[in-house]
Amino acid sequence: MNKISLPNQRLLDRVISFTVLVILLSFTICLLFIAPYAGFSFNPYTGEILVIYDSGLIEDGLRVGDLLQRVGSVSLDSFREDKTLQLFENAQRGQLTELGIQRDGKERTVPMTYRGFHSAEFSSRFFNVWWLAYIFWFIGMTAHLFVRPRDVRRNLMIAANYLMGIFIIMGSISIWQIWWSSILLRVVAWLILPVYIHLHLVFPSLLIPLAGAKRYLLYFVGLGFVAAEILLPTPRFLFYFALIFAFGGSFVLLGWRYIVRPKQRGELRLLAAAAFLAFLPAVGISLIGRAGDMPNAGPLSLTVLPILPATYLYVLYRQSLGGLELRVNRAFSLYIFMILLGVFLVALITYAKFVEYSPQVLTFAIVIIALFTTFAGILLFPGFQSWIDRRLLGINLSSPRLAEEFSVQIVATDTMDDLLRLLKEQVFPSLFVRQYAFVQIVNSSPKVMLLENATLEQLREDALMEFIAYSPTGELVPLPTANQHLSWVRLLLPLRLGPDLIGAWLLGRRDPDDHYPQAELPILQSLANQTAIALSNIVQTERLKAMYHANINRYEEERNRLGRDLHDSVLNEMAAILSKHEELSQVPGFMDSYNLLIQRLREIISDLRPPSLTYGLKFALEGLADHLSERHHDKIRILADLRMDGTYRYPEVVENNVYRIVQEACENALKYARASSITITGELLEGEINLEVMDDGIGFATEINLPLDNMVANKHFGLAGMHERADLIGAVVRINSKPGQGAKVGVVWESKDTPAT
Repeated sequence: MNKISLPNQRLLDRVISFTVLVILLSFTICLLFIAPYAGFSFNPYTGEILVIYDSGLIEDGLRVGDLLQRVGSVSLDSFREDKTLQLFENAQRGQLTELGIQRDGKERTVPMTYRGFHSAEFSSRFFNVWWLAYIFWFIGMTAHLFVRPRDVRRNLMIAANYLMGIFIIMGSISIWQIWWSSILLRVVAWLILPVYIHLHLVFPSLLIPLAGAKRYLLYFVGLGFVAAEILLPTPRFLFYFALIFAFGGSFVLLGWRYIVRPKQRGELRLLAAAAFLAFLPAVGISLIGRAGDMPNAGPLSLTVLPILPATYLYVLYRQSLGGLELRVNRAFSLYIFMILLGVFLVALITYAKFVEYSPQVLTFAIVIIALFTTFAGILLFPGFQSWIDRRLLGINLSSPRLAEEFSVQIVATDTMDDLLRLLKEQVFPSLFVRQYAFVQIVNSSPKVMLLENATLEQLREDALMEFIAYSPTGELVPLPTANQHLSWVRLLLPLRLGPDLIGAWLLGRRDPDDHYPQAELPILQSLANQTAIALSNIVQTERLKAMYHANINRYEEERNRLGRDLHDSVLNEMAAILSKHEELSQVPGFMDSYNLLIQRLREIISDLRPPSLTYGLKFALEGLADHLSERHHDKIRILADLRMDGTYRYPEVVENNVYRIVQEACENALKYARASSITITGELLEGEINLEVMDDGIGFATEINLPLDNMVANKHFGLAGMHERADLIGAVVRINSKPGQGAKVGVVWESKDTPAT
């Protein structure tokens, strides 16, 4: 069977909604203008006269509390048994009708002149519960026209609201049993039963599959009782069981869902709160009204009943509200606040009925109540709204404080590892996000930086770039996707720096209900924006570091080249000059100057490129200690005590920079510390270097232990160079010094790859 086309489906939706509206309007007109105006109201089950609107009936002898037994020739017993029988049928104004009543256990007859329309009785009918039918119709119509997709939950939601609207309007007119209203009331009650049970089996999500024979059986039972109500003389109270089973079964299913579906507890708490608010004022105010002689309090309290179907619609439609969600949340909070405030004021007014007071006291009380209401709205509502957001609507981000707190930390991160650690350990857990991906865009290609509860297969490059290209501009909304690999994504937050897209957050499952409220999206986007800034800064910093490290390497290579040139060219030329001009050796003082020049050249060459590094780091450091001792004519004791197991070698860049760090530490001790002894100790292990340079000098001033940029600012270029060289090879330099207690400079390097041999 072919599905109905989209235009025809829309037309059908409007026809159904309009048909239900016509039914409601028809029976409303019947209630207000066609149903007989008897001049009194009574309980159709007990016959008790509740209210007398026409004072002429009191003059005729009718009293409140009398038990109605008969209207004309129609007894109340036959009226109860025959659901098509009417009272005052075809009655005309001025027509004389006898009322049979029972008062104080005695039968009486009250002659009554039918007067027809009466303004007091019309007001009682008009200001009653029938208008709630239009609230349910409006909610059903809203779901009918706007909720998508057109799935079974939507259809059951529509049916439940339309049926409840029709039930309410039938209940308002059924007392007179006009237009088969009494039978239709019972029919609708039995239709409500399977619809409500089925709805709560699939709402908010599927709880128990109800397909095939099970579903047909459920609706067959309802339709069976519908047929019985139409064709058989069923007991008048039987349809109450349909309502009991419908509402009681729904309550049981929701309670069972709360136990077995923990992730839906947020939505269920919202529904429970709505049910509590919908029925508590009705019960409470009715009791207050009975105790305080306020018979109209009951119908008035029903003004809060629409909150329940509205909440069902909110839970169903919330994911699709987009920018309207924030307004709906505020309206929801305000409505609840007004309900509670109204209940309090009604209780206060009821209490005031029992207190005697003067007109002056009454005026003062009215002013106090008005001021209280005003200040309650101003002072209490913001906190109440925040509580509703957190406890009922699941908006867990307390305020922009979270964005401020993490923004400072995010922007302050200066390495990629620190940024990823902050996002993984603090930011995403604080947002209750359990499934996410952090993607960096490099040269128009995605690079996955963080991944939680998802796989790289789900982030295939082609699908991912196409998905990210759909990133919204302007107002953020959760994004649906037809791509099966990215179907887990609930929200996409682009990371932009100006017009450039440099990354994205892909957010999936989230406690407690996988929902990202509209109120939280600005905070989430703010954190994403700060991440974009931090990511850009880190990329730029790493680029500058790479350039600086490249400059250091080029500088080291240039020194090595210059050292080789001096050794291979200048020293050889110096030796050639002496061999070609032997007579120069006879010149007084020439050989001393020549040897001094050769020695200085060798020192320069050794500083530019230690030849001993050719034979390994251990040999070079021991040679450094010997060279420094010779240079200071053994006045300062410099020892190298190094342990090395094996003959392995380290990468050339590592050996060069470790040597330079140790050399700089020794030079600093010789130049500034006025040390009498320097010791180079440590271990040279496979894939690991652990060295320490100790001196007994005057130690460092406290300002020496500063961050790298402050070292440069305070002209501690030697120490800054040591840290820069260590950072270049992934090593760590630790400096421990106190004035008068010497200094210790340690350097630790560990290989991230297989060590060179």
